[in-house]
Parts: sequence; C-alpha cells; structure tokens
Amino acid sequence: MHTTGLIGKNINYSESPEIHNNYYKKNNIPFFYKIFNLKQNQIDDFIKNLHKNNIKGFNVTIPYKETILQYLNDIVYPADKIGAVNTVAVQEDKLIGYNTDYIGFIKSLQYYNIQVKNFKCLIIGSGGSAKCIYYALKELNARDICIVSRNPKKARLKFEKKIKILNIKDENKLDRYDLIVNCTPIGGPNFKEQKPIELKKIKKNCVVYDLNYTPKRSKLLKEAKENGAFIINGEKMLIFQAYSAIGLWCLNGIKGGR
Repeated sequence: MHTTGLIGKNINYSESPEIHNNYYKKNNIPFFYKIFNLKQNQIDDFIKNLHKNNIKGFNVTIPYKETILQYLNDIVYPADKIGAVNTVAVQEDKLIGYNTDYIGFIKSLQYYNIQVKNFKCLIIGSGGSAKCIYYALKELNARDICIVSRNPKKARLKFEKKIKILNIKDENKLDRYDLIVNCTPIGGPNFKEQKPIELKKIKKNCVVYDLNYTPKRSKLLKEAKENGAFIINGEKMLIFQAYSAIGLWCLNGIKGGR
C-alpha cells in the first residue's frame, strides 16, 4: 500500500482524504491518503523520509505552496510560470512539482459554464493560490486583473510589473468587476467569522468565487448572494484538482511498481 497525502498547517478540516480514499477504493488503487500537519521546521524531515515512509506523492496547501519549491528537482508547466506548487510526485531519485489547482480552477469554471474572456477580475490575496488564479485568468483572456493584498509591497515582488496591485483597504469600487475571487484563508474553517473584504456594492450578476469550501457558504458568499451575485465555493475545484493529482501519482506508482 502506497501513501499519499496533504501537507499544510492547521488543516485537519480538509476533505481531501475522503475524496482521495473513496476514489482509490472505488478504482482498486492500492493507495492511502492522509493529513500531514507540519510546522515550517518539520518540512525538511518530511522530505528526507519520503521513501522510508513509502510516500508516492503529496498535495501542498496553505502556507507551503511556495515554500515547497526549494525541495523540488523539476517543476512542470504551468507550475513553473505560476511560481507555486500544490502537487508533488515522488520518483526514485527526484521530486516533480505540478500545479493541479490551475486545472481544478479552470474545470470548475467550465462546470458552472462561466466564460471569463474580457472579464474584469479582482483577486483577493497574493499567496500561492492567488498566483495560480491570476495565471489561469490571464490564460483564459480575462481583460483586466487586479490584486488586492494586505501587503502590496510584498505582493509586488510576486507578480508582473504591469499588474495593478492595491492595498485591500483602498479598493472600494467593487462594482467595476465581473469576477471576484477570494484566495485567502479568511472565511475558511480557521477564520469562519471573518470576511476578507466588504461586498456592499457589486455589479449585478457578478460572480463571487471563494476558494474556501468549509463552510460551504462563507460570510463572504452569503453577503455576495444577498447582493445578487452568482456564488461559487472551492469544492468543485478541490475535486477536479484531486483527480488530476491522482492521475499523476498512479502513473508514478505503476512506474515504481505496486
């Protein structure tokens, strides 16, 4: 039995084990998926013991999607362009990084039949998930993309010079946007009573997407719905990216022998 899993911090809420293990069982795949709650100083030992613990691959979530880059031997497109990795395949002599969040996000938009071409988009946050969503929207030909962050100077170092980056406190003209995506953990299981931004005035039929999936309807999504928005949580994205990751690991598992 091979082990796969999720590394992150304070992530016991994750639904990933259920999604993966149900898929493994249904398809007779000899893999098991578990949670690895790690502090920053525990990542080194986790990486060193991958083969010893028979780990064939793992997902990466907050706050390590950028931290993990230093441990990888190769980073596959589009993760190399995004600058963040959420899926790692463990081969005999190297670690390969992928971004299946990118695939999951795009497939979730397709699932809801949302065409973002020529959309004006607002991304809340500037971490690994925000970088992924920015790249996906850019590839889908969104017309205008703006980033809001608590630390614009730090965010500026992560994105193209031409992109507009504002302090989250200064963006109050939300009615200009067709799509608003929350890429922060605010509103998620560890911050349920908070919202990353106020949505008092938004465009009619605006799409508000919260990458958090627990709770199913965050305070941000509730407020968005009350103001006439079409709302989406991160559940479909989570499922689609999970299936993509499983495909990578199973191929690796077959190569390495079961």
